[in-house]
Amino acid sequence: MKKIWLLWLLAFLITVFAAFYQRKTGPTNPKSVTATIAETTYMLTCPRSMITEITPQQAQGNWESLGKSSLLYIKTKIKKGESGLSKDTPVTLHFKRFRAKDDWQQVEGVMGANNRMEFRLPAQPPAGKIAYYLTIADTTLFQDKPIVVRFRNDVPKGILIPHILVMFAVMLLSTFCGLLALRNDHRWKKYAWIALATIVTGGLILGPIVQKFAFGAYWTGWPLGDDLTDTKTLVAACFWIIALIFRNKKTGRALAILASIILLAIYSIPHSTSGSEFNYETGQVETGIK
Repeated sequence: MKKIWLLWLLAFLITVFAAFYQRKTGPTNPKSVTATIAETTYMLTCPRSMITEITPQQAQGNWESLGKSSLLYIKTKIKKGESGLSKDTPVTLHFKRFRAKDDWQQVEGVMGANNRMEFRLPAQPPAGKIAYYLTIADTTLFQDKPIVVRFRNDVPKGILIPHILVMFAVMLLSTFCGLLALRNDHRWKKYAWIALATIVTGGLILGPIVQKFAFGAYWTGWPLGDDLTDTKTLVAACFWIIALIFRNKKTGRALAILASIILLAIYSIPHSTSGSEFNYETGQVETGIK
């Protein structure tokens, strides 16, 4: 009992590291780009996720005729040098729809408050994507590897925040349970039930609700699609179910350790990898588009 808090601490540290790694490597998190312009080095924070006002229902029709737009913000921060970008600095965003047979278009931006560049882009349907690169004055940035931004509908905080908190609890409880099993502490059985309950609540109930708000579909993982986020949640739940089925057998403890390792491994996979994507040819939200 005296050392149980050490297991909690270790489980917490492992969970924090895994969550941090997942967030930093996720394909929808902002991308940092370093650029030197007029002897000043800047750190640009380029978004890879944007809110759209186009609903999933509107996306089924002639959504382009709605004429809606979205603002893309690129933050700039001086890393080395003294002079910043003035409001008169010409900034141009080159863009086209991702995986669509489009030509590159461009839109002029403005320097807003706090050294933030602002560009108004045509809004895309939920899960629609735009590839873009940037020209500041006479310097063109990341043209060879354009950044891809995915559009989504806003998710109510009353749904999103509980989902995030419960999914963090999933990793924490699963890791703690695995450590208990590794120490041959029989209490792993109790915490395994709690871990499974959090997986079901956060991943199989709240997760699909979040996705429905964001992209208009509850479930796009196996067997309905190739969404890795949905599928890995299902895999994690299955392994814990198996561990609980055999909890009173000789293999139960080993299965619990395995389930803990597998959940930690698959939840370290960047969030939204192989996620929902709007197919501009079919007009449908799909996954695994080649």
